[in-house]
Amino acid sequence: MAETVTEYEHLAAKKRERRGNAELATVTDVAVGRERVVLTATFEWSPDPVRLSYDLDDDRDVLKLERLTETAGFDFEQVAFLDGETVELTYTGGEWVPSAHRAQVEGQGSAAETFRTELQLLARELARAPNLPRRAIRATRTASTRQLIVGVILLKKLLIVGLLAWLVL
Repeated sequence: MAETVTEYEHLAAKKRERRGNAELATVTDVAVGRERVVLTATFEWSPDPVRLSYDLDDDRDVLKLERLTETAGFDFEQVAFLDGETVELTYTGGEWVPSAHRAQVEGQGSAAETFRTELQLLARELARAPNLPRRAIRATRTASTRQLIVGVILLKKLLIVGLLAWLVL
């Protein structure tokens, strides 16, 4: 009889593991370390837990974790409060991923979401370089007239491309 129960659980899990299928899971453990945050979530229909690991040194992982905590109604710093919360996970064909960061899963999300995410990552990277304005001013002071003209033309082209992307998306 025990063998039929495990077969039933296996078949029930396989039925739900279809690409794009979304299921609710309960976060049973949140481990916050210096370099990594690991969430463990379980489905009521499966005995196997799902581990979600986020590297705190990777900007993309931090952005994913921020989105996950925001969907649960918490700030990023309150990630430990996710313990006991219900989150929606989507099956991507090989793993369960929180639906909150579906835009960052290969083949999912719209072009606008991807563009917005990349802009946020670029803004974070620029914010980490505190002497960036100083270097830019120094470069413009030491540049020749020809270099300034080329720089202005390139800046205009970048602004036009950005404006077109904003209008299209």
